[in-house]
Amino acid sequence: MDHPSTGSGVECPGYSAQKPTRLRWLTPGKVASRGQTRKAKGKGTPTTAGDEFRTIRTFAAAPKKNSDLVRTTPGPPAIDIPRLEMETPTSILTQAAEYYNACIYKDLLPIHAFGRNPHVYPITAAQLQVAAAETPAYLQYGMVCMTLNHRLNTTRGGPQTKALAERFYMYWGLAVRSLNEHLSLEDRRIGDKVFAGILTLLLVDIQQGSSLDWRCHLEGVHKLIMLRGGFQTLTLSRSVEPLSLVLWTVATLGNTTCPASDLAMTGFYLEALDFMLKQFSSAVTPFQLCPLPLFGEMIRINHLRKRAATHDAAAAESFENEAFEILERINGFSPQQWAEAKSSSTPKADWVLVGCVYHAAVALYCALSLQSLSVLPSTRTLRDFCTTRAHQLHLLLSEGLSSPRFQRFMVWPLVLLGVEAVHGSAEMRAFVAEKLPLISRHVGIHAPLAAKRVLESFWASGVTSWDACFDKPYVFTTQIAVDTSRLYTNMHPR
Repeated sequence: MDHPSTGSGVECPGYSAQKPTRLRWLTPGKVASRGQTRKAKGKGTPTTAGDEFRTIRTFAAAPKKNSDLVRTTPGPPAIDIPRLEMETPTSILTQAAEYYNACIYKDLLPIHAFGRNPHVYPITAAQLQVAAAETPAYLQYGMVCMTLNHRLNTTRGGPQTKALAERFYMYWGLAVRSLNEHLSLEDRRIGDKVFAGILTLLLVDIQQGSSLDWRCHLEGVHKLIMLRGGFQTLTLSRSVEPLSLVLWTVATLGNTTCPASDLAMTGFYLEALDFMLKQFSSAVTPFQLCPLPLFGEMIRINHLRKRAATHDAAAAESFENEAFEILERINGFSPQQWAEAKSSSTPKADWVLVGCVYHAAVALYCALSLQSLSVLPSTRTLRDFCTTRAHQLHLLLSEGLSSPRFQRFMVWPLVLLGVEAVHGSAEMRAFVAEKLPLISRHVGIHAPLAAKRVLESFWASGVTSWDACFDKPYVFTTQIAVDTSRLYTNMHPR
């Protein structure tokens, strides 16, 4: 498998000897964190391998006075977690697991309101022991990066931001180098754990939010899938099912908020659509709560955009007919009927709200993105349709974002509202610009901040077409990690 590279053709730092140019590269075993003083080891004593684990406090500054606890995420509810000195790779993994349980898992608990989700659970001591013994280094360091990302986004602008960012890049480099070593081994490069490792780094790069190129990891996953016989062969493995679910969500959402000239593998997902929708029909909260029929239409729209961007004008009429058929199916979707078939333990009103949010958002995506390519005409009827859908979506999101159990599922619909808001609604633009940073801090992800930056640039540009909004591929997902428990014997929670 080729080494991932940036859009400019330069290899990503960590996959080779190249180091980041804008950041200080922390060489394992030789560098301590900035801003912290190392204890004297004797004049002229060289730094030994492993010292970086003994000298870096991963999540907080040194304790003051007699306190041994640190207050983490601001605002209610405040969470106290213990400060631990990092001494070994195992203790780093332990610290990451404790941070996950204390600060991330508790934020994920509201997901269970939509039915017991098997991929959301606390990390037990037994699971941690298995992970420490059997998990490749790239997955261990990937988990550390995930927790550092969360910490950075929930305490954004705090005094520890610079040190946390440097630590993140050190562990990110270790994770990428470890993964690259496994990719060079003939008997390991297409294994389940490598698949999980690539997806882990993909999500880490998305949520870190800087210049890291998440698309290089997506391309690597696609190559791996082809080497293993395609989606249908891969997904028949129960251990890989949670990984496939993450991939489908990220890849599909990423193609929606991407220039039509840079859409990736749309035919690949369309060909496997029927199989995958059947495979995940019984999954709890699949695809970020988006109803499966609407998610399927998103994949069809992505592929139609790809074809329209690469075919000549002779196909325009057939594209328009196909677009109107998609729009008709979307309009025919009933959130109320969909809600009737969902978990009886969840209030039907919650399911109806979610169904209505995605119904309006997918309808806007269909109309706006296909008008951008002149596949759908720019008529008064369609403009009024988009205005009405946006008004509905605004009201629905105002209700949904008031509850913690909905927040992490509302980023993509909020972005859709933001794109439509370019057509003159200052109130909608202000609403979107206010809510995205709040979600970022609450959920501990960077994606909503990236969305805010993209949308504000679009609003100020003076242009209104969908493809003018997204200068490069973005993915606005709240997924922060993959469930790897099925990769290990007796690790998955019962």
